[in-house]
Amino acid sequence: MIFPPPPPPPVTSKAQPAYYRLRDVVRITALSRSTIYRRIAEGRFPAPVHLGGKASGWAREALQCWIEDPACYTAPTPPQAAAGRRLPMAGAQP
Repeated sequence: MIFPPPPPPPVTSKAQPAYYRLRDVVRITALSRSTIYRRIAEGRFPAPVHLGGKASGWAREALQCWIEDPACYTAPTPPQAAAGRRLPMAGAQP
């Protein structure tokens, strides 16, 4: 009886993800969740990116910048409109 050759092994991807979720960031940095968010507020850790719905993640490049020099890392400052300030509505009184 002749058997067919075994199927090839599954291809596993060694590619790095584009974004890391909080669980991965905690594991990679060895910082707690509260420490990560405190450092984000202080501008000493990269802020997460909104991925859609309730999901957010950290860009691989931003984390790499922090990993290379965590003591001297400073987050880039966003423009004021993007920093959470609301623009006044047209015709609204100040």
